[in-house]
Amino acid sequence: MKKRDKTQIGQILLDDRNNYTPLEELMVEATSQKVEQITEELYQRNYIDEMTVKWLSQVPNPPRVPVFYTLTKIHKPTPFGGPIVAGNDGPTTRISAFVDSILQSIAKSQKSYLKDTTDFVNFIERTTLPEGTFLVSLDITSLNKNIPQEEGINTVCKAYENFYGDNTPIPTQSLTEILRDGPLEK
Repeated sequence: MKKRDKTQIGQILLDDRNNYTPLEELMVEATSQKVEQITEELYQRNYIDEMTVKWLSQVPNPPRVPVFYTLTKIHKPTPFGGPIVAGNDGPTTRISAFVDSILQSIAKSQKSYLKDTTDFVNFIERTTLPEGTFLVSLDITSLNKNIPQEEGINTVCKAYENFYGDNTPIPTQSLTEILRDGPLEK
């Protein structure tokens, strides 16, 4: 793919205001402050310890603005740029990893959970299928932007409460705030 074409595809994606919102440095700073506020509240209420606060607070100052680029899908009949927003060292990198560690147990407990391709292959090899069964695969595109945000948050929080019961690692309200107030919001 020519550089000119790749740049043009990237601009078309960025101009789609239904899926991308311009990210300003002020928004990144505000998000960083929100993460700090949530972290401090969790610490004050004894949901996290001092070591966790220090780890969650290790972000560059000022925080890094996420970078948008496209990854060319050369295996498609017509190559195109798949959008990537790299938020490494952004204001939510550490708190996202923290939430992921809390939610991993829930994901792994699901009957449909498969860790990776090797896990899938092992599962298929040890599964006896009835005669005449067809295996079918699906390629779901843009799943994350097609799930209504509030519905996704509500579903995650309900699964969180069902899984942990009265012993949630952090309050559900805090989890909801973290999930709702990401760097691309406002």
